[in-house]
Amino acid sequence: MMQFNVAHLLKGTVGTSQQLTLDATFAPLEETGTNRVQGRIQFMHVNDGIWVSGVLDSNADCTCSRCLRGFSLTLQLQLDEIYLSAVDIITGVPSLLPDDTDPNFIIDDHHTLDLTEAVRQSAIVAIPMKPLCRPDCAGLCPECGSDRNQVHCTCQSAGRDPRWASLTKLLSF
Repeated sequence: MMQFNVAHLLKGTVGTSQQLTLDATFAPLEETGTNRVQGRIQFMHVNDGIWVSGVLDSNADCTCSRCLRGFSLTLQLQLDEIYLSAVDIITGVPSLLPDDTDPNFIIDDHHTLDLTEAVRQSAIVAIPMKPLCRPDCAGLCPECGSDRNQVHCTCQSAGRDPRWASLTKLLSF
């Protein structure tokens, strides 16, 4: 999993850091199908917790926006999150956390930090708005719906809308 015990960092002085190489496989995330990440991350002790930063490569399941086929895509995720500690590492007293603190970005009372939510959010953001299975994807025929990557469509293109005729003349120079 992507859970790390950061007690040793929390016991250190502010600025204490650790770099890790991450290579994790996990159950696919619902929104993206991401089930593997690998790369380098850095944990650094900051005033109220741990700052996590790094670049990870991951996978995602996408649907092509032109031909509607499913395909796998490699993503590069940027992590830059601060996790707040739920308890003081020395005294064990619960920390006063801001009211708007996301519970997914809290280091629990066992000093365990979970990267799952940060990876999920980064994967969602990293997926292109209009993913393409390949740059030259021909897409679907607007008349018959056939995949023009697999078959040569014999449909006759519907006549252009006559309201655009004067602009169409400008294109044929």
